[in-house]
Amino acid sequence: MRGKSFFSRRMWIVACALLVLVGAGGLRWYWKSPRPNIILVTFDTTRADHLGAYGYEQGLTTAFDDFAKRGVLFEQAYAPAPITLPSHTTMLTGLYPPEHGLRVNGAGALASEIPLLPEILQEHGYQTGAFIAAAPVLGAQFGLNRGFDNYDDAPAKMLSRTRSYGVARRDGEEVVDLALEWLGLRTAEPFFCWIHLYDAHGPYDPFTEVYQDRFANKPYDAGVAWEVQQFDRVNEFLKENGLESNTLVVVAGDHGEGLDDHGEYEHGMLVYNTTVHVPFAFAGPQFVKPGTRVREVVSLVDIMPTLLDVLEIPAPERMSGRSLLPALKGESIESQDCYAESEMPYYMNRWCPPRTVISEQWKYIQSTRPELYNLEEDPEELNNLFDTVGEEANRLQALLTNMLESFQRTQAGEVDLSEQDVANLRSLGYVAGGTSSEEDAVVTTDQSLIDVKDMVPFVSKFEEAKHIVAEGHQEEAMVLLQEIADATEDYPEADLRLGDLLADAGRHEEAVTVYRSVLARRPDFVSAYFKLGGVLATQGKFEEVEANFREFIKANPDDPAGHLELANVLGRLGKYEEAISEFREALRLAPDSVAANVYLGHLLARLQRPKEAVGYLEKAIEVDPRNVAAHENLMMVLAQTGQPAKGIQIGLRAITLNPKSFETRFNLGLMLVQNQQYADGIHQLREAQKIRPDDPRPTQQIRQIEAALRKGSR
Repeated sequence: MRGKSFFSRRMWIVACALLVLVGAGGLRWYWKSPRPNIILVTFDTTRADHLGAYGYEQGLTTAFDDFAKRGVLFEQAYAPAPITLPSHTTMLTGLYPPEHGLRVNGAGALASEIPLLPEILQEHGYQTGAFIAAAPVLGAQFGLNRGFDNYDDAPAKMLSRTRSYGVARRDGEEVVDLALEWLGLRTAEPFFCWIHLYDAHGPYDPFTEVYQDRFANKPYDAGVAWEVQQFDRVNEFLKENGLESNTLVVVAGDHGEGLDDHGEYEHGMLVYNTTVHVPFAFAGPQFVKPGTRVREVVSLVDIMPTLLDVLEIPAPERMSGRSLLPALKGESIESQDCYAESEMPYYMNRWCPPRTVISEQWKYIQSTRPELYNLEEDPEELNNLFDTVGEEANRLQALLTNMLESFQRTQAGEVDLSEQDVANLRSLGYVAGGTSSEEDAVVTTDQSLIDVKDMVPFVSKFEEAKHIVAEGHQEEAMVLLQEIADATEDYPEADLRLGDLLADAGRHEEAVTVYRSVLARRPDFVSAYFKLGGVLATQGKFEEVEANFREFIKANPDDPAGHLELANVLGRLGKYEEAISEFREALRLAPDSVAANVYLGHLLARLQRPKEAVGYLEKAIEVDPRNVAAHENLMMVLAQTGQPAKGIQIGLRAITLNPKSFETRFNLGLMLVQNQQYADGIHQLREAQKIRPDDPRPTQQIRQIEAALRKGSR
C-alpha cells in the first residue's frame, strides 16, 4: 500500500511538472505575439511645419496630431532628397540616393541586386500591397514594385471632384478605398501595406466642396488636410477590425514644399528645411511608447532598418540607415548626421547640384557658393555663416566629403518609358537634360557651374508656366517661357519646354530654331537632339533628321537611343542595309531594347527576310511579354516561315493584349482559314468588320470563304 501511494505520488509530481512545463511553454507562446502588421503611409510634398503636431495652427491635421500623441513623433526627421522617387527608394532600401542610384524622377530603374523591404518581408511570410497615387513618378517601371504581391499604380478611375491636376494622379480617397479593400481581404498572415498620398502636390486644390472657403488663400494646406483626412480612414479601419494593437503604422513625408520660402515655390531644386524637413511618426503595438517626442536628428534612410529590427529579421549587410527601435520604446538615442541632395538642378539644367549634411545644430550646404546655418538659432536658414564660422564650416565640409566617399554607388538600370510616361513627367517638370552629375564626374564645388540660388526667380516663372499649360493655356505659357529665354541663356530646360509648346502648336520652324539654339549653347543636352529630330521628321525633312542623329552619335557613340533613331530614319530613306547595321549596333549596346528588337524584326519582315526576323521578335516578347507590336509582327513572320500553328497562337495572344486591332484580327482570320479553321477564321474576320465597318476587305473575304465552303459541300 505504501509502495502504491509512493508510486501514485511520484506520478502526480511528474504530472504536475509536466503541467508546469506545458503551462510555461504556453505562456511563452501566449506572450510572444506574432509579428505585427505594418502600414507605411507616405504624405507626398508635405512639410513638417504645416502639421499641428509640429506647431502649425492654420491647418486641419487633427487625425495626424492625435496619431502622433498615441505614438512616437520625430521632431527633426529629414528626407534624403526633395523629390519623390529618390526619397521613397531610400525608405524602401535603407540607402541614400548615391547608393541606390535613383537620383531624380523618371530617369532610371532600381538595380535588381539592391534588396527592397517588401521583398524581404515577402520572404518572411508577409502579404504585401502598394497603392500609388502618382504612377508618373512611382510607377512599377522604376523598380519599386519588387516584392509586392499587388502593386496598384493604375491610372485614376474615380474622380469624385474636378481638379486641374495636369497629370494622371489619384485622389487620396480613391487610393485609400483601394488599400482598405485589399486590407479587408487579408488572411491570418501578417501584411505590409504601403499607401502613397499625393494630394498636397501642386497644382493645389482648395477642396472648396469639402472645406468651403477655409483654405481659399492657402490651397496647399487643403491638400495636406485631405491627405490627413484619408489617413484617418486607415486608422478607423484598424480600430474597427481589431488590428490596431498589432499593426505598426509609420507615417513619413517624402519631401516638403517651398511655398516661396527662399524664393522656391515648389520643390526639387533647393535643400533647405522647407523641402527636406518632413513629418515622421510611428504608432501601434505595445513597444511603441505613446506620447514620445524625439528631438534627435534622424533620416528616412532609417525606416527599413527600424522595421527589420522590430521584426527581428536580419538586415542586409549594406545599409546606411540605423534602427530607431530604442527611440520607439522611449529610450534615448543620439543624433546622427544626415545626408541630403538635389540632383535636379544639374540633371535639368547643368546647374550645380546642392548637397547637404545636417546635424542637430548645424547644416552645411555644398554648392558653388557654400552655406552654413546654425539651426538652433536660425531655423529658417536666413543667415549664412559660412564665411564667419570657419572652423565649423571646415569640419562639416570634411564630413560631407567623407560621406560622399564612403557611399558604395550603384548605377540605376535603364527604364523604358512610354510616350504617355514622358508626357506625364514633362507636365511635372521632370524631363530634360538626361544625365546626373555622377555620370558626368562633376565636382559640386566647381566654380564654373551656376549656383541654383541665382536661378530661383526664373524657376518660379517656369513653374508658373508649367501650371498654366496644365490648365490648357499654352499661349500664355509660351509668353512666360519666352521671357525666361530673353532674360538668360542658362535655363535650357525652359528653352526646351518652349520648343515643345511651339511644336505642339504646329509652329515647327520656331521650335527647330529653339532646339538648335539650345544645342549650339549646350551640346551636352542630349534630349534636344531627339526633340529636334522629332520636329524635323514631322516636317518630312528626313535627310536633316539623319544628319542630326549622325552628329549626335559622333558625340555619343555608346548611346543606343541615338543608333535606334538613326536606324529608323535610314529605314524611312530606303537605306535598308545601313538601317539594319544601326539597329544591330543599338542592340549590341542594349541587347534588351524592346523597341530595337521590334523595329529590326519588322524591317527584316518587310524585306522578305522572315527567318532573320523571328529571333528579334521573340527576344522582344521575352523582355516584354505584353508588347503588342512584337506579337503582331511575330504572328506574320511565323506564317511566312511555315509555322502557321505557332503563328496562330501568337496571334491569339496579340488579340488578348489588343482586342481592338483591326489588322491583327484580319490577318489572324486569314491565317485560320488557310489552316482550315474556317469557323474561327470567319469569327475573327467578323470582329475585324465590327472594328472598321467601312473597310470592305473583311466582307469580301467572308463572302469568298462562305462561297467556297458551300461549293465544297456540294
